[in-house]
Amino acid sequence: MTLHPGSTPDVPALYAAWSVGDVPAVVACLHPDVDWPEPWSGGRVRGQDAVAAHLTAQGLDLRLTLRPLEVRATGGGLAVTVHQVVRDTDGDVLSDTTVLHTLTVRDGLVGRLDVGEPPP
Repeated sequence: MTLHPGSTPDVPALYAAWSVGDVPAVVACLHPDVDWPEPWSGGRVRGQDAVAAHLTAQGLDLRLTLRPLEVRATGGGLAVTVHQVVRDTDGDVLSDTTVLHTLTVRDGLVGRLDVGEPPP
């Protein structure tokens, strides 16, 4: 994935990498001081190394398939409506839903990810 300062992340490539568990490719899209949700604790992790550790640990128990349905520019980044399927390691579906990812962009990289409900 090629990013240039001042540009926006390549959203399809980011989500494709995330869906196949390519942690290095995901981290390459993140600002060094990225702020990322950690849903199991209800907290957040900060920095590329912490996000890499989180995604690696998550990948031991879950398989995510994330498909962007719509990408809209916002004042500070992108709003991405995502079809998200979560499976356990046996392939059983735990969740099949649509979520809204708000990506704050810093220097052409994802500086913050927030997860919420998609617009109606």
